[in-house]
Amino acid sequence: MTAKRLALTALVIFGGFGSGLFARQADNGAPTIHVIGDAVSAVDAIEQLTPEFTRETGIKVVIEKAGYAASLEKATADLNAKAGTYDVILQSRDALTTFATQGALFTLDELEKASGKKADFESDLFPNVWKALSIHKGKTYGYPSAANTMLVLYRKDLIESATEKQAFRKRYGYELAPPNDWKQYRDLAEFFTRPGEGFYGTLLQGKRFPAVWFEWLNFAFSFGGGVMERDHPWQYGPVIINSPATIAATDYYDSLKKFSYPGYTNFTWDDAVAQMRQGHIFMCLMWSDAMFHVLDPKTSSVIGKIGFAPLPAGKAGRVAEIAGSSYFVSRYSKNPAASFAFVLWMMKRDHQVNQELAKGSSARKSVYDDPRVMQLPYAPATAQSLAVGKTMTDTIPEAPQIAGILETAVNAVLSGRESSQQALDAAASEINRLLGSKAPLQYPATH
Repeated sequence: MTAKRLALTALVIFGGFGSGLFARQADNGAPTIHVIGDAVSAVDAIEQLTPEFTRETGIKVVIEKAGYAASLEKATADLNAKAGTYDVILQSRDALTTFATQGALFTLDELEKASGKKADFESDLFPNVWKALSIHKGKTYGYPSAANTMLVLYRKDLIESATEKQAFRKRYGYELAPPNDWKQYRDLAEFFTRPGEGFYGTLLQGKRFPAVWFEWLNFAFSFGGGVMERDHPWQYGPVIINSPATIAATDYYDSLKKFSYPGYTNFTWDDAVAQMRQGHIFMCLMWSDAMFHVLDPKTSSVIGKIGFAPLPAGKAGRVAEIAGSSYFVSRYSKNPAASFAFVLWMMKRDHQVNQELAKGSSARKSVYDDPRVMQLPYAPATAQSLAVGKTMTDTIPEAPQIAGILETAVNAVLSGRESSQQALDAAASEINRLLGSKAPLQYPATH
């Protein structure tokens, strides 16, 4: 069958050809859809699968990749101009808030009604991940193209050492194992801090940079605190950043600096990757899409020595941050039928398995039951973290300013310039001034 006939067959299968919402689809041979996304491993994995999609459907796919800021800028400019240069946009939930508010994306309801097709995999998605990445104010705009979370990476070879096991049991009175709670995390960090050997128990990402508040949020939420009390990232709620729970979490986070690799107030996630793969630290928190760099045999000295675990539990239980991107179809796409066909094809289980094996980040639960995926050393921990993941960052219009306030506050604590109470009281006051009556201050400053 020719490419043209395959393309037309795909368009008929996915419906809407020449009618209604998809009336702009032209009968001019095999269509080409254009995709814009971040230059990250998940998009690389998606790109590897596109030749098979083209062979099956005749629909050509061109994927353009750029850094996070650049890809967002390109997508935003295209949607603002209603140009339709990009058919499918792979972007984060932060961008979803902006694009959905502008009415620049098709909802899934619109795509399904126009195509006559509905996904058969929705029950297989981690519901919290799907909700976090693809849903805004009750409307669903896509499916997760990359589901990232945070894990604990640790030196498995040291955990399994008989000598270390004996010494740890003698000192702490329980068995050496990956941390289940934050007390155990601190014990491990303390035990493996050996400055004379140039080896440290952990590494904090304390620079005044996004990494510090992304890392800190996991502690705040697991201790039962946070920034605002709300159910959804687009909502406002009482400011609780200086609540007793958040202060306790910050005090704990600050206590870890005694066991962190020196220079933590200048470190970001790149430094965590570098020090972990150079064998200088026992454990740290790391984004799931960054761990591949630790496992790169060309640059890592710890191949075969790294273990993976979900984040430890706090007073509020075991939680982990969710981030990533979704497949969104532009309302100005010239090929919406082909674009939706592409999204549905990519979300099929077999293709999600292949994406995961190619360093992708699937949001489908059953992918992590596949024997091939189960061979990946990080797969079990990733699945556990995705299952308990939470939306910790906000997508309200003031979110960038709040991020800046958090970076300053947490860095001030780690730098020793202010106590947790002082820094978080000041942050609460700043956020309250920024938001006014939208988010009342729950805990007035005590100083």
